Amino acid sequence: MIGPGTGLAPFRGFLQERAALRAQSRPIGPALLFFGCRHPEQDFIYEGELRAFAEGGVASLYPCFSRVADRARVYVQGEVLERKDDVWALLEAGAIVYVCGDATRMAPDVRRAFAAIYRAKTGGTEAQAEAWLDDLVGRNRYLVDVWASG
Repeated sequence: MIGPGTGLAPFRGFLQERAALRAQSRPIGPALLFFGCRHPEQDFIYEGELRAFAEGGVASLYPCFSRVADRARVYVQGEVLERKDDVWALLEAGAIVYVCGDATRMAPDVRRAFAAIYRAKTGGTEAQAEAWLDDLVGRNRYLVDVWASG
């Protein structure tokens, strides 16, 4: 699950469902949430809930902050690349990728991050990476719900 800001909305529902299943002692597979916002003290929406999900084993949480003074900007696509081994392992196991949020910059940057992971893990070309991503899209394993900001 990858999304900044209000892109979190559908993922919150996914996480609530996973938590409910876990509470019923039903098995859930691993999940990663890459959530981006500007500053942890200003717009880290649902922080307590997200951290509780992570602590409860519902999903691993990777918050990304782009406007913290004296710190490098961290965006979701950069953190996806940083966690490429975990991301690749889940993809190889059949994971579904969900991207929600800004269509202008975030979504294309996330797609480029996945292409870079493919190339790093397989030695494939850019064209092969794009074909791989198109195949994931065609098999409903790379799902995008985005809107133009502006």
